[in-house]
Amino acid sequence: MAHSIQGVQTRSVQASQGYRRRVSARVLTLLASMSISSLVSTASAQEAMYTEAATMPSPGTYVLRQQITYFKYGLHPHRGSESTEETVFENSLTAGLARAFSVRLTVPAAWRREEPGPDYPSGEDGRDQGVENLDIMFKWRFYQSDTTGINTLRAALLFGASVPSGDDHDFSTGSVNPAIGAVVTKVWGRHGFNQDFIYRFNTGGDFASNMGGDGPDDALKFDTAYLFRLAPTEYTEHTTGAWYATAEINGLYETGGDTELRFSPGFMYEGREFVFQVMTQFPLWHDLKDRGELDMAIGVGVRFLF
Repeated sequence: MAHSIQGVQTRSVQASQGYRRRVSARVLTLLASMSISSLVSTASAQEAMYTEAATMPSPGTYVLRQQITYFKYGLHPHRGSESTEETVFENSLTAGLARAFSVRLTVPAAWRREEPGPDYPSGEDGRDQGVENLDIMFKWRFYQSDTTGINTLRAALLFGASVPSGDDHDFSTGSVNPAIGAVVTKVWGRHGFNQDFIYRFNTGGDFASNMGGDGPDDALKFDTAYLFRLAPTEYTEHTTGAWYATAEINGLYETGGDTELRFSPGFMYEGREFVFQVMTQFPLWHDLKDRGELDMAIGVGVRFLF
């Protein structure tokens, strides 16, 4: 009888220990999943430098994005310049207003240096600086399907406007220009994909100050981004960040007929509360008659979540 009772007690203890191990494993799996999900969501997961994404900060949190890009253009037919070098410093702040709703304000400052041509306005030295139109954009995510802590398919509507900065017509159009668009984001395993379309109804602007999308013609911006996670190959509960190779095709069509495609390869580090990006940009194809052709561009950007 004693041996029988002892056997029952032993089996009971073993069963209890097995149950605790299973519960502990499930808790650890849940915590790891939450950690991975947090890594993906808090860093505005897999958002390339010049393409929108259907991701946004949580309600009550903010993303500060700062990026600086150097552009070099060729002959501008309306300005009379042989070439133009422009450095644009963009500061944007995105606020999460609700679970699937956010707003972003972007303030771009620009420094411009032009090489005068025969038709360049007399009395100008070719150097100028100013603040371009401010951009206000709302984002409403109307679809989200998360199959795992990483894999997701999301879609969002974009609507807003660019508004005058108060600077002169060399940089600001002095008009309110409504915009509407959409973006789709898909993440599966080590791969990420974003596709956006944004149409802007330009109500002002002129050809001489237009470097792309800021002239009197309406503009359709369309961008495609692909991201590949270089490291780590798999997320774990110890993962604090990830490295990506990025490739974008950035397109712009203006209703006056000007159209161009740019290729933008780069790299990105994405952590829980910090993102670093670097990219280059080259002309892929263009048909331009009212503005200068892009020779090349290089940019660096950071994002902070708080």
